[in-house]
Amino acid sequence: MALYDKKGPIIMKEEPGVKFYCMCGLTEEAPYCDGSHNGQETGKTPYIVKFSEAKTVKICGCGKSERLPYCDGAHGKFEK
Repeated sequence: MALYDKKGPIIMKEEPGVKFYCMCGLTEEAPYCDGSHNGQETGKTPYIVKFSEAKTVKICGCGKSERLPYCDGAHGKFEK
């Protein structure tokens, strides 16, 4: 399953604090992990990121980025 079943990034403003980004694609709270991977044997765990200040981020929606959990434009390589 592709991460969130999306073809592009999720762009959002994050406030300071710890964030848990879903990497298994099973969450109902994209892009955040809601624990849906538990007991599913996905072999994936959330990416944990701590923000010290507010900032806008692009979270990968396709799961193909080499900079997970951030988008690097990899989704464009697969669109045609």
